[in-house]
Amino acid sequence: MNKYIDDIGEMLNEIALDGFLDDQCGSVTEDGNWFGLILQHKAIIQEDEQGFFDYMIFSSEAVAQKTFDDIAAQLNETEEEN
Repeated sequence: MNKYIDDIGEMLNEIALDGFLDDQCGSVTEDGNWFGLILQHKAIIQEDEQGFFDYMIFSSEAVAQKTFDDIAAQLNETEEEN
């Protein structure tokens, strides 16, 4: 079974592995999900605790950044509750 949904997901993961993330949050071991922001491609990538990879593409860098900020804030709220 392939951990990528499609070739775009695999390409975005390779970009992240090459160090081209603008920001990241979460942890597969602590939160169950890790998220990375790649503004150049208007994308947020996600890896879950089972190693499966997903992504979201947005209409603009601003929308990608706002969505990423919301995800990071939700993760911080969850950490504060625990």
